[in-house]
Amino acid sequence: MVQHVDPEVLALLALGEDDAASPADHAHLASCAGCRAEVDSFAQVTGVARSEEVGLVTPPAEVWDRVRDELGLAPDDAEPAPVVELASRRRPPMLWAAAAAGVALVAGVGGGIAWERSQVEEPPVVAPPVTVAEAELEPLPQWPSASGRAVVEENPDGDLEVSVTVLGTEQGDGYREVWLLADDLSGMVSLGVLRGDSGTFPLPAGLDLETYSLVDVSEEPFDGDPTHSGDSVVRGGLTGA
Repeated sequence: MVQHVDPEVLALLALGEDDAASPADHAHLASCAGCRAEVDSFAQVTGVARSEEVGLVTPPAEVWDRVRDELGLAPDDAEPAPVVELASRRRPPMLWAAAAAGVALVAGVGGGIAWERSQVEEPPVVAPPVTVAEAELEPLPQWPSASGRAVVEENPDGDLEVSVTVLGTEQGDGYREVWLLADDLSGMVSLGVLRGDSGTFPLPAGLDLETYSLVDVSEEPFDGDPTHSGDSVVRGGLTGA
């Protein structure tokens, strides 16, 4: 989690109180654009307060109430006071902070120095999936205009999934199912129904892709039979990426 410079320290730096910041604060400012922008913002406010061309008016009592609450002062420590000339002489840090807060409130800057910087934890870096095998899916004789592609990827957690796309032909009255077939067609594993032109399917844990290396997409009727219909649209063998 990034530790930014305290907002009160930034306000004091904008007022010229360089010794209000520690060496670590100065080092952070050198590399943090956000904190430097806050210092610039406070500096603009204090610049207005120091300008001889700006006529300040006495703020209403509720403004000082908000300043008092923000700085944690007792009620008697922040009674409303008339506007006076802002002298260029050095003032105690707490008074400078109070002056900057009052100017910001009068100017309508965010409703005062009620500034909360959310400490956002950096999201963990997640490695992208790695392609481990792929296949060009060729049409079967009864579907000459079809084409397709299959890509097997390994996720950072070690799980495998295959993305399948079939193009060039319209689906019939049934549905399409994705399979992995053994090289000698002695066995098959159903991965699920292909809805639309493409889909992604998790592979069963422990499945040997060297044995079940053929990706097959079949046209299936709504007959309640879970076995392969024998009507393959496209098929292709997986090879290492």
